[in-house]
Amino acid sequence: MISDILPILASRLFPEITSRGEPPGVYLTFDDGPHPRHTPGFLEVLARYGCRATFFLTGRQAARHPDIVRTIADAGHRLGSHGYDHSPMIWRREGVIRENLKRSIGAIADITGESPRLFRPPHGWFGRSLRSAAGDLDLKIVLWSLSPADYVANPPTILERRIVRRVRPGDIVLLHDGAKYADNMLKALPHVLDFLSNRGLHAATL
Repeated sequence: MISDILPILASRLFPEITSRGEPPGVYLTFDDGPHPRHTPGFLEVLARYGCRATFFLTGRQAARHPDIVRTIADAGHRLGSHGYDHSPMIWRREGVIRENLKRSIGAIADITGESPRLFRPPHGWFGRSLRSAAGDLDLKIVLWSLSPADYVANPPTILERRIVRRVRPGDIVLLHDGAKYADNMLKALPHVLDFLSNRGLHAATL
């Protein structure tokens, strides 16, 4: 899928961007949360399978739902920044981007006591100013190598099939716990985790 090819190319062009992790892990990542209805369900499934993931939180949602943020962190998952309000940053000035990132980092750190070191740009869009601002804040930009497109109305069976047919060791999988259709991915997730386990692959944190 084209949505997977572009992040991989970006990571080859710019060393401050990564789109893959270290094999043999598979790295499930969740964007746009925390969401009061969807995120607890994903946490329950991950706990049932003894798996860890990485959650890229928006600062605004983190500030609105601090108890969920604490639950994510206490369960051993890793937290990253997804910007403060999920607005695209590609056309903004570097100073504006830097303040957005600092605000997001601060919102998460105020809750957990730890500043995130990972950052996923909203929509995966980035430019030179964003790369520079992230570098100034010692943030590693994380994209992905596999996306089932769970942010649109794909049924659970399609989402599952797109992952299990294409997943490879080291893949960073783009998922969403804060999107409109997150329930579809939630229904698919147990089948995906069963597949990974049967293949000897382990869902790990970045």
